[in-house]
Amino acid sequence: MTTTSAQRPSDSGIASESEVVRSSVGQNQLSSNTGETLNQPQSVLVGASLCILAALLVGFLVNLTVVGSLKHARDQVVAFDSLRVSLAKATAPVGPKDVNGRLLSLGTPVALITIPKLGVEQTVLEGTTSRVLVSGPGHQRSSVLPGQAGSVIIMGRKDAYGGPFAGLKNMYRGQLIQTTTGQGKATYKVVAVNSGAKAAVAPANLPLNRLTLITADGYRFLPDGITRVDAELITPAFNPAAQLLSDASLTPAEAALAGDSSAWIPLVFWIQALLVAALAMTWAWARWGRWQAWVVGVPVILFIGLSVAGQVSLLLPNLI
Repeated sequence: MTTTSAQRPSDSGIASESEVVRSSVGQNQLSSNTGETLNQPQSVLVGASLCILAALLVGFLVNLTVVGSLKHARDQVVAFDSLRVSLAKATAPVGPKDVNGRLLSLGTPVALITIPKLGVEQTVLEGTTSRVLVSGPGHQRSSVLPGQAGSVIIMGRKDAYGGPFAGLKNMYRGQLIQTTTGQGKATYKVVAVNSGAKAAVAPANLPLNRLTLITADGYRFLPDGITRVDAELITPAFNPAAQLLSDASLTPAEAALAGDSSAWIPLVFWIQALLVAALAMTWAWARWGRWQAWVVGVPVILFIGLSVAGQVSLLLPNLI
């Protein structure tokens, strides 16, 4: 009895120590789990931020190249069909006004330009803003239409959105350029090709009836000037309509290498939409899980990223 009584306190002490150890381990595990829970939202936020940054970068590059080329090709098909119908109905523009007497809207198809040696066949649109040149070459509104007596100016992109004027720098004297408008077909012969500083000023002794093609010069997507091709009209000139706009009356966005400041407002809204989508994806990540959030959120983020990139590209020089 004495021995049994002596062992009981010892057993009690061992049990007490075991409970203390288990309690300590449990507290450590709880503390560790709590720390992981506290760190999880931070990890999700970091991941979402990196996802947004990647979406913007990928969207920007894809928008200028693959998606931009597809958009340009689609817009050209639509513009050509519209011009073909107006030519068939004899309602194609022959001046700065439409058949209703209103000033032509920016982006209205006005002519067809063909450069056989470069394999270029493009529908020319009214206006030279960055937004218009996304869809194809643009006609400077202060100049006459192709084939008419006087000076015609057409601008086009070199790198992005199909780069229809990428080959202008490789043209040489004597090559032919053909145009078609509501007044008929006309042919021009190249008389001068200049780039860089020489292209900043019109060459001397240019013919009165001429066509000037303008695009960017320099490295790909890094313009440092313009390339200018001047061509003389070698077919009979059509009568020009009365000009309503002068160079001074054009908006700053229509100048060579200018950006389109009107893109700022939609850009702000798309950025706000991107932030909302990022917060929603963060919430979904915490509530649904990582893979569920990716499946639902990534397509939305990529779409908004492309939209943001599209507006940013409009702020860049209109000839790249």
